[in-house]
Amino acid sequence: MPNHFLPLTSRRLSSRVRNGLLLFLLGLSLSLQAQKIDSLQKQLTKVLPDSQRVATLYELGFAYWLSGEDSLATHHCTQAVRLAHKRGLFKEEGKARLHLARIEADRMVDFQAGFAQIDTTLRIAAQLKDRHMEGIAYIRKAQLLETNLTRQKEIGPLVEKALAIFVALGDKSWQGTVYNEQAQRFSRSGEYSKAIEFFLKARKLQEEVNDIAALRSTLPNLGVAYEALNLHQEALAVFDAADPIAKKRNDKVLEAFLLNQRAEIFEKQGKYDQALKALEQAVAIHKATGAAYWLPKSYARMARVYIKRKEYANARKFNRLGDKLFQDVVDSEEFLDHIIQVNDAKISLAEKQYKHVIAGATKGLEWAEESDPPLLAEAAEYHYMLAESYEALGATGRALLHYKKYKAASDSLLNRESVQKATASAMKYEFDQQKQQHQLRLQALENQKLTMGRNWLMAVAALALLLAGVILWSNRTLTRKNRELTTKNREIEEALFKGQHIERKRVATELHDNLNTKLAALRWRLEAWDLSTHSEKDQKIHAGSIQMLEDVYADVRQISHNLLPSELQTQGLGAALQKLMTQLNFNPSMEFRLETDGYEKRVDARIEFELYHVTLELVNNILKHSQANRVLLTLTQTPTRVQLVVGDNGVGMQLDVASAGIGLRNIHSRVDSLGGKCRFESAPGLGTTVSIDVPIEAPLSGVA
Repeated sequence: MPNHFLPLTSRRLSSRVRNGLLLFLLGLSLSLQAQKIDSLQKQLTKVLPDSQRVATLYELGFAYWLSGEDSLATHHCTQAVRLAHKRGLFKEEGKARLHLARIEADRMVDFQAGFAQIDTTLRIAAQLKDRHMEGIAYIRKAQLLETNLTRQKEIGPLVEKALAIFVALGDKSWQGTVYNEQAQRFSRSGEYSKAIEFFLKARKLQEEVNDIAALRSTLPNLGVAYEALNLHQEALAVFDAADPIAKKRNDKVLEAFLLNQRAEIFEKQGKYDQALKALEQAVAIHKATGAAYWLPKSYARMARVYIKRKEYANARKFNRLGDKLFQDVVDSEEFLDHIIQVNDAKISLAEKQYKHVIAGATKGLEWAEESDPPLLAEAAEYHYMLAESYEALGATGRALLHYKKYKAASDSLLNRESVQKATASAMKYEFDQQKQQHQLRLQALENQKLTMGRNWLMAVAALALLLAGVILWSNRTLTRKNRELTTKNREIEEALFKGQHIERKRVATELHDNLNTKLAALRWRLEAWDLSTHSEKDQKIHAGSIQMLEDVYADVRQISHNLLPSELQTQGLGAALQKLMTQLNFNPSMEFRLETDGYEKRVDARIEFELYHVTLELVNNILKHSQANRVLLTLTQTPTRVQLVVGDNGVGMQLDVASAGIGLRNIHSRVDSLGGKCRFESAPGLGTTVSIDVPIEAPLSGVA
């Protein structure tokens, strides 16, 4: 029986057993790290040379840091600094100070102490002329500045200095670390496609030198960037690649981080039970390791899942717990956790506490927008909740303003270009990996040829077969990726068209129901005006005003109808064009006629919509410029294509002059977006004929 169908008592028992088993396995895993710590502590009881004692203290601090015990890590690294300074072991002193700064970037308790460690290390590096130490110091300073919203502009120059040093030294491992830092900056600003590009650069360099410690940071963050673009398959693949690193290093912080990120994917996929289970495992790790910084984040994410499940009491409980722990950790009003802030606003919005939502979301929006670079994802969330709250309170102007800003921020976060660039970067990485593997195989075969001459012909044949297989496999992979990319593009375009359709419907409704109603009311008031005491001149002005209102009323009604004709939605293109012809034939000076051939089965709604608006553009041009008295529209459908021909017997036009007009460019743009062709035939005095040919299965390449 599935777990969600178990009786209440059974579910409680199952949860207790599961949590107990989790804590047992966690304790077993942590015992391995404890064994290493015990071994290092035993070494400290022996009489050791100063240099070895400093190294042991540093390794012990590093081991405690990996196990999540930051206070003990700080204590032992501080002892290493003092002893190294006392004995003049400046290189070892700088190394220990750099790790103290790294710990502080995680703890967020005493930033001034972290900056002091960096400044001292830079002086040591200058004294020793140690460029490598100098480069690492710049990176550590950039990491300390990441959470300081007022000093974000200092990060870029520091990272560039570090990169220049490591490139000059030929240190691929630290070059990868710098690319990782740059990628994280792009992630924080919402530029995830750019972030993926730099994460992949870092991964390639770090895998070349087998830098497991650096990959510990790069792989999880790469997965987070994929996850932000909803590329869940790629994200999970990267998290799977990071799992062995966490196990090999017995890194509980990384294990908990991966659980948190998988929980986010489960949350986005609507798998809320799996998301909560993963978060409970992460919380167990944080509690066991005393990771005070990460625990409130896990609680906040649990609250977010409960919000999705509409269990607001649980959501409020875990969000408050996360907020309290976060404030205990940072102990400062200079910091704000946006997950907690957004959760609080969402819960209050669900409880219709609109003024509380506005207060909290306004504060969060201010922090998000003042960050350098701005936090676009958080800003979009705040704008949406402000719009909802103001709308509920009747402040429609403010609500509309925040809806527009929400849409702008959301569009910039996830658009077609970002998905394409991210997918292309992933494909490029796979291709580079294949190329690198091929080069390794080729080198091995060349070495074998030098030592085993008698197998030369066999080696060449094997190489040829291998190369053919790699090329064939690469081609298949690229073809599959292209198909996936095309499918994603189509889905994005279809969603965009649906969104525009909804917006047109809303605008048309607003024009018809709101503006026209007000115009009718104004006209009624004018007609009710007693003019008996007014002069004849005033009465004429009054009559002209009423006529002008009638014209405006008719224009608004026509605009509302043309935005989204009801016949086009319910009966299709043929019926909509016939209704248009009927309306146009009220003018006796010009005859409009529609002929259809085989147009019985409706085609895609987007094709009908674009062809209808192309017809409106052409009819408008005819009415304005052609001086014709007869206009013929022909609509033809075959199993694979739709053809629309519009011709008149007017004065014609110069095609080279007309093609520069905005109207004709719009027509070409709409037809091109459907994958169709548009042909103009005209000459002065001979009328104009426009022929449009569109495939029924049109590729989606843009929406006008």
